[in-house]
Amino acid sequence: MYGRHIEKGHHYLEGDHKGLYPKYPGQETTRLILTEAIIDAATLLQIPEINKSYTILALYGTNGFTDEHRAAVAELKELKEVVLFFDGDEAGNKAIKEVTAELKQINEKLIITVVDTPENEDINSLAQGHEPEIFTHLIDNRQPFYFSSEPLPVEKEKSTESASINNNQSPILNNPLKVKPDCLIYETDHLTITLWGGIEIHTVSRLRATLHIQLKSNEYNSFRDTADLYSHSQTDRLIKQASEKLEISTTVTNEAITGLTKELENYRQQKREEKRQSEENKEKQSVDRFNREQMQRASDFMRSSELTKRTYQLFNNLGMIGQQDNATLLFFIFLTRFFKNPLHAIVMGSSGSGKTHLLQGVAGTVPKQHINVTTSLSENTLYYTPKDFLKNKILLQEDLDGAYNALLPLRELMSNQEISRFSTKTNSRTGDSKQVYLHVEGPVCVAGATTKDKVYEDNANRSFLIQIEENPKHEAEVLEYQGKVAAGLIDFKKYEQNINLLKACQLLIEPMEVIIPFAQKLELPPHVFKKMRTKNHYLTLIKAVTLWNQKQRKQTTDNEGNRYLISALEDVEWANYLCKDNLLRKSDELGGKTRNFFESLKELQTETQKSNPVFYAKDIRKYFRLHPMQLKRFLDELEGRGFVKCKNRSNKTGNEYEITIWDDYQMLKNGVNMLDNLVECLKNEPVKA
Repeated sequence: MYGRHIEKGHHYLEGDHKGLYPKYPGQETTRLILTEAIIDAATLLQIPEINKSYTILALYGTNGFTDEHRAAVAELKELKEVVLFFDGDEAGNKAIKEVTAELKQINEKLIITVVDTPENEDINSLAQGHEPEIFTHLIDNRQPFYFSSEPLPVEKEKSTESASINNNQSPILNNPLKVKPDCLIYETDHLTITLWGGIEIHTVSRLRATLHIQLKSNEYNSFRDTADLYSHSQTDRLIKQASEKLEISTTVTNEAITGLTKELENYRQQKREEKRQSEENKEKQSVDRFNREQMQRASDFMRSSELTKRTYQLFNNLGMIGQQDNATLLFFIFLTRFFKNPLHAIVMGSSGSGKTHLLQGVAGTVPKQHINVTTSLSENTLYYTPKDFLKNKILLQEDLDGAYNALLPLRELMSNQEISRFSTKTNSRTGDSKQVYLHVEGPVCVAGATTKDKVYEDNANRSFLIQIEENPKHEAEVLEYQGKVAAGLIDFKKYEQNINLLKACQLLIEPMEVIIPFAQKLELPPHVFKKMRTKNHYLTLIKAVTLWNQKQRKQTTDNEGNRYLISALEDVEWANYLCKDNLLRKSDELGGKTRNFFESLKELQTETQKSNPVFYAKDIRKYFRLHPMQLKRFLDELEGRGFVKCKNRSNKTGNEYEITIWDDYQMLKNGVNMLDNLVECLKNEPVKA
């Protein structure tokens, strides 16, 4: 039992202290903070920034490092550093030395650092009078702790006693290195050594430093030089010249430089360890990992009936308002990264329509280790990509404008799943040049968003074109959802669970080739442009749906032992449903924006003018609130393709137009519906024995 008196401090009931507070450290612990009392540990537990990076463990007073503490520390195989955060009094300082000695007995390789607690303060008292940031500041500025050096041999002691400064010599104090933003400071009884600019952390083969050595008794008597402390000749010259300039014994300078070198080695090692730890943490953050319960839930979900339908419903619960079809289609396109020839996607829409929201939303359901997101991409970046960096991954370019200079290699990567070129490399020492062959390969699924569908036409031909819904109904749904978010009516915890479910499911997918037994009987609508490429995209989408349902699909094995999944008609039905709009875009001679305008125009004329084909441009501009130049581009394209004609041009009343074709889009839709008719025919075919 533990308590704290409001005047007399900590109080423990008599008897043995058993157990550990707040709990036994986890085996993954690499950095451990020891506090002097339970209330100190409880205080630090309230600070999220500290909890993320450290494990906290309380002692039971200055003499409260028990056998259970020793055993717990000994079991931490990954432990690298112990931070002692004790009270700023004499008892706390004494406890630091005692606990450090015991920790070194447990593991002599442990890095022991000490937090400089203000005098007569402890963690809890600091929390009462300061903001929480004081603790992160104190911990960030902790210093390594070292014991005083062992007694010198008799001969060395005599020589040290004989050396003096002004006939008054005392032993060197082994003070820790003081770390400041621009320099490192090391002090002995008689010297202050400042290292401006610090030292190189990444290089361990040398210890080059710019030194400013000053006498404590006369700060104006100083010596400056730059030397490699790992070079005997440079160090020997430094000691002699500094001693001569400062008029002190070379023994004093030698011991100061030797002590400084040891401190710098320890400091560098600590910084290298911190960097390694930081890189490990960064690597862990870039990988999605799930516990056994989450993976079991994902496994059950993958084995459930009507898996594709349930996946489709999940996207309706992920904030994809009005974009459920597009989100599900994009998800299956992303799944093709497991194939040798993946699909690609370009999301198109006007500025502010939600195309980036759609891309980011679906990308958020992909495990982090399977996707690379970038806002800018250059040609050299693609060619110098590390090996396997893109393999079976998604390359998400949030806006294709950021990859304008890399469109050619990006297009070839989408088509061939590999790019290559020769580059000249010059040897910096000899000046000789040589040819270097650069080769990058996938498979990689490329996705991006743009407002300029015509600018990226060549890339669009290799991709599924996903057009964002832009109509008053969709706008009203989005505005309603935004209001619910602001009112706190959306359960984002449920969102997170669904996202993690989809991520975990993808980690369970076993890459496998897919066979579509009825592929020869599947035909595209007659009006589709570039049928050969589009047919391949269509079949690959069916394979993606089959791969997602691999737990429910039949498998076969060839003579070489390769396994294949067999597609079902249900997979074709879902692929038809998801890609109908895309096939319409591929069949339409009008661009996406122009088609949306034309259909809205026909709908307006049907509702207000009872299918009157005649309209004035100024009335249409006013109703749709379009910029005059944008309206002109729409009408010019429609007139050029014969969908409308100008009956009268007038600057006073405005140009008068007439709609000449009303049913073109319906004819395209009827052509796309033939996909469903084909599936019905396949269902009615007799099953072969």
